[in-house]
Amino acid sequence: MSRPRLLLTGFGPFPGAARNPTATIVDRVARRADIARRFDVVTNVFPTTWDAIAEVPDLLDEVRPEAAVLLGFARRARTVRVETRARNRVAAPHVDANGCHGPPTLAANGLERLAARWPATELVRCLSDHGLRAEASDDAGGYLCNALFHRVLETSRGRPVVFLHLPPTRDLVPTSSFGLADLEAAVRVAIATLPRALRQRSA
Repeated sequence: MSRPRLLLTGFGPFPGAARNPTATIVDRVARRADIARRFDVVTNVFPTTWDAIAEVPDLLDEVRPEAAVLLGFARRARTVRVETRARNRVAAPHVDANGCHGPPTLAANGLERLAARWPATELVRCLSDHGLRAEASDDAGGYLCNALFHRVLETSRGRPVVFLHLPPTRDLVPTSSFGLADLEAAVRVAIATLPRALRQRSA
């Protein structure tokens, strides 16, 4: 039986975050044999630039994933945030890793909000059951995380898509309750919900 293809993404550094833990987590999860047995995992760590986001449709056409798990870094977060929607907006003051501003909107004449086809409440409960502080969020921000989420949802064609905003680890913020192993566990929990979502889609 062929394994479903999973696109797993993170981001590189950006202004104010010289280290982005999502890149490390993508690598750690992709190396896990238990994940590889169940999914054909394709990874991508985006440069944190608007040019990289513009290439997302081409990436999706090339990879043709059956589901996507997208990771972003929220420097001030204290929980794992399961994002439930992306907005057609850009926060003008924020520049990318190249010092560039984003466009005024993400999609001309597009919907103001796009909702994820993912059971966020169930995922938050699963994360909590694993001892991981988590919450659902309906605001993915106005930066590149939101832009990636919006672009993938816009072209998802009904595929399950989840965006996890990960909090800083203790090596970045000493008061954080999360280590790299905790963030890796959160992503593994999210991936574990995929088979059910895929079955529901094919039903």
